[in-house]
Amino acid sequence: MSHQQVNFEQPEEELDSTSSIFEIPGVLKLAVTLFSLAIITICICLTHQYIGAPKQYASPKDLGLSSIFLFSIVALFVVWIPWGKMGIRISKIGGIEFKEIVQEQASEHAEELSYLEDRIESLEAHIRNHDGITELTESFQEPQLREQLIKFLTKYNKWAFSPSRIKAWGSQQQGFSGLSSYEHPFIRSTLQKMVSEKLLETRISKKGNTLYRIAVS
Repeated sequence: MSHQQVNFEQPEEELDSTSSIFEIPGVLKLAVTLFSLAIITICICLTHQYIGAPKQYASPKDLGLSSIFLFSIVALFVVWIPWGKMGIRISKIGGIEFKEIVQEQASEHAEELSYLEDRIESLEAHIRNHDGITELTESFQEPQLREQLIKFLTKYNKWAFSPSRIKAWGSQQQGFSGLSSYEHPFIRSTLQKMVSEKLLETRISKKGNTLYRIAVS
C-alpha cells in the first residue's frame, strides 16, 4: 500500500448531497409497537384495579402512569407516521440530519445563489481588470494552475468540485499542496476558461454551487 493510499481521504459528496428517504426499519417498528402496547395495557390494568379497590392499590398518579401512558402513545405515533411520504429525508453529509425537501424553496434558493455568484464574479473581474499587477501576476501563474487543475481533476475524476473545495481539500492531497497558494477567484476564473475550451464540464449541486470536473468525451 502506497503512502498516498494511506493518507487518502475521500472528499465530501458535494455534487449529490446524498440523502435517503427516512424510514423506520420494520423490526424496530414491530418491537416499539409491541413494547408500547404492553405498557399501555399494563397502565390500563393498573388504573382499572385502582378504580375497583382504591384502598388496596397505589393511585395512577403515584405510579406516574399518565406520563408512561402518554410516552407509549407518542412512541406509537412516531413509528407509524409515514415520514417518507411527508418528504422527510436523512442527509448523510456532516452526520445524520433531518430535513424537509420543499422543491419550490430549494429552486428559489439555487437561483438566488446563482445570481449572487454571477454578481461576485462580475465584481472580481472588474477589480482584476483595473489592477494591472494582479492581472500580470495571474497571466504568469495561469499555466501552472491549469496544469495542476488538470492533474487534480483527472486523478479524482469520480467527483466534481467547487473552487473552494479544490483549494481547501485538494491542497491537502499529496502532490497538490500548491493549490493553496492560489486565490479562490483566480481558481474559479481559470476553471471557467477551461470549461469554455471544452476541457472541463460543469454541474450544479443541490446546494446551488457550480461544480467542475474533467469533460467526458
